Amino acid sequence: MWLRAVQLLVLLALTGRGESQDRPTISTSGGQVQGTTESCGLFCTYYSFKGIPYAEPPVGGLRFANPVPHGGWSGVRDASQHGSSCPSPDALPTEAEDCLFVNVYSPSVIGTRPVMVFVHGGAYSGGSGDDALYGARYFMPEDVVIVTFNYRLGVLGFLSTGDNSASGNWAIKDCVEALRWVQSNIVAFGGDPNQVTVFGQSAGGAMVHFLTLSPLTAGLFQRAITHSGSAINSWSLQSNPRAEANRLATALGISTADTAAMVAALRQAPYRNLIAQQQGLNSQGVPLLLRPVDFGPVVEPANAPGPIALDRLPIELLDSGSYRAVPLMAGYVDMDALLFSVAEMITNPGIFDQFNNNPHFLVPFVWNIPEGSAASTAVSQAFRQYYWQSQPLSPAILNEFSVYLTDHQFAYPQLEMAKRHAARSSVYLYQFGYDGDLNLVKQSFGITLPGAVHGDELCYLFEPLSFGAGELPVTSHAVTVRQRMVHQNRF
Repeated sequence: MWLRAVQLLVLLALTGRGESQDRPTISTSGGQVQGTTESCGLFCTYYSFKGIPYAEPPVGGLRFANPVPHGGWSGVRDASQHGSSCPSPDALPTEAEDCLFVNVYSPSVIGTRPVMVFVHGGAYSGGSGDDALYGARYFMPEDVVIVTFNYRLGVLGFLSTGDNSASGNWAIKDCVEALRWVQSNIVAFGGDPNQVTVFGQSAGGAMVHFLTLSPLTAGLFQRAITHSGSAINSWSLQSNPRAEANRLATALGISTADTAAMVAALRQAPYRNLIAQQQGLNSQGVPLLLRPVDFGPVVEPANAPGPIALDRLPIELLDSGSYRAVPLMAGYVDMDALLFSVAEMITNPGIFDQFNNNPHFLVPFVWNIPEGSAASTAVSQAFRQYYWQSQPLSPAILNEFSVYLTDHQFAYPQLEMAKRHAARSSVYLYQFGYDGDLNLVKQSFGITLPGAVHGDELCYLFEPLSFGAGELPVTSHAVTVRQRMVHQNRF
């Protein structure tokens, strides 16, 4: 108890305001923020600071532009609630274009400890860093600081005209700006800026991989973890951004002849009008993440104004070794794609006929094999024979189809990324296959086939408050798995 008392006295001295221990106040580069004290179990508390702006609102002239560090505020900012989420097709009541906020959770503001910065997933078009899915309390007994944040999504985060009118990758640059904020401020929250691990899942995992490849991140983190996502997934990189920008502008009645005028007009459009034209996971009319998401990361033009986040194809950077190699943990869950095939089967009952009628869908997009070619036929036939013995696809072989999709969409890209990365740095690989009480994503979809599905492992790291799972009995083996996962993800 004496140690807790000493910590309280030091905290009060640091704040210079004399607030009660349950509402700590911290000074940041933008101004003071007042957080809350939360419980992480018996005799365990931690400090929570939510909704701290790290960049200026990306509105008006800052829409489709690089983020600008936040100019700060006067007085003490209430950090007890999350800031607005970034606009997405979900049209959440909390959304606003002014959405670039960080959240910090720390077991103590005294001393320094490792920091883990999480990049949320959501197909580049949805999600947020809020504790609806990413409550941090299970990490707190590990004596680590957790940072989550929002970044611009969909067309607002990734619009690119392929030239210097809109070079793209605004969301990646948001991530960079958030990491810069961490470097400048995390000491005040009890974190060590020299021990930062960036980690993410799904599109967030791909974003983490892009961050390791970007020249903008030098010195911003020391380790990286990618869950079920990399920059070389078939859905990760948009190779024809101008076509998507033209499609968007045409749908809104905007001329595409002059890209500068096009972008200026798109800056004036209501953001919901822009989002309404997003195709998301079904870009190019192809289901199940088999083609690039319409608005995603791009290779920026050499004459892009300002710093460039990605100047070459990810595979070229990996093969050339022209990136900052940091220790990497990479992996996936054993039935990652089962979630998508079940969801697609529900919303698109003709999904299996689509594949039966067009076997070229089975050929990985990134292999650049022409449709209708002998090579395409050979590859699709080999896959059909290997995974489901050349039977016509149907719900009866959903499991076999999902194994193929998992290999195609998650396992193969992660392993290829890891193999190349291992030439320059240490790499740790994992496959998560546990199926227990906290496989909440799987349970929410009523999936009864064995295995873990996309996102299940996150429920063994974070407390997903929106699932309303409640406390597990201490006898549940899932509690043990969660403790191991939280501990080992620090690597």
